[in-house]
Amino acid sequence: MDARGRAQALYRIALDDASWPPELLTEERGWSGTEFAEALQLLCRLGLFVPSPDTLNGWTALAPDTALRNLLLEEERHTGALLTAVQQTRSALAQVVADFQPVHAGELSSAQMELVVGAANVSAALEDASQRVEEEVLSLHPGRALPAEMIEAGFERDQLALGRGVRIRTIHLGSTAAVPHMAAYLRRLVGAGTQVRTAHTLPLRLIVVDRSLAIVPAPRPADGEIAAIVLRSETLVEVFRGIFEHCWVSASAVADTTAVVEPGDDWRPTGRHRELVRMLSGGLTDEAMARKLGLSERTVRRLVSELTERLGAASRFQAGVCAVRLGWLDD
Repeated sequence: MDARGRAQALYRIALDDASWPPELLTEERGWSGTEFAEALQLLCRLGLFVPSPDTLNGWTALAPDTALRNLLLEEERHTGALLTAVQQTRSALAQVVADFQPVHAGELSSAQMELVVGAANVSAALEDASQRVEEEVLSLHPGRALPAEMIEAGFERDQLALGRGVRIRTIHLGSTAAVPHMAAYLRRLVGAGTQVRTAHTLPLRLIVVDRSLAIVPAPRPADGEIAAIVLRSETLVEVFRGIFEHCWVSASAVADTTAVVEPGDDWRPTGRHRELVRMLSGGLTDEAMARKLGLSERTVRRLVSELTERLGAASRFQAGVCAVRLGWLDD
């Protein structure tokens, strides 16, 4: 007999004799204490048994329709309490909106954002920003090296700003700094007075002008045109300044990128190798790693192969484990 069958048997006994003794079931019918408790709990949950101080066993059996009515009344009371709580919460939220929406709207109105679409329009926005700058320009340049003609236009803008006493700090990918025309460009920047550093990865392309304007990439529209967002909000610009400063602290001076490490018995991992290990441990694909490092997928595969060979690993995962054990990521 299962729990439901024992509950039905107990219910019949209770209907026949309101003063039924529990021993009738545990001793005469051979139910265990657990089986008796399960039957009793099921009847209570269905509302067929209710506590009663007037019976020796402490319970009273109710008719099914009475039990159902009691359950429905209890559910209605519970639902009513929930509706009351919902109404109170709704009133409180309405009050919050009434009190604070004007403040929030005022903050939004001060945050000016402009979407610029098209290479010519983006270039015009950059030119306008270079004309407005008074104190400082900060910039991050991820991705592959730009064509020589594009960086030449940027260098002319930088020269004009430097001539007005503007401070310029910029960070480029180490992989792009190794491209001949980019290497020459960065040396010219340093010679003109720009502070230049390189990093193995950068989070986004970014230009911050003074403390009031930032230019960041926007998702390309359906036609594939280049697009950017121009932000004129001191609060938002300060966030991007914080991103730049974080990258600046961990970046290297341009001179540090000229050293060439030749493989040999004393071979040591470069910063790029360490960054690859971090990306591998994060599960990034070759395509994603190539995009972050500004390299081709073929180069990334070669670097990963070099890592696994140097570590004597049979797989990328094993290479990551070995690199961690060797302390490559402790620096």
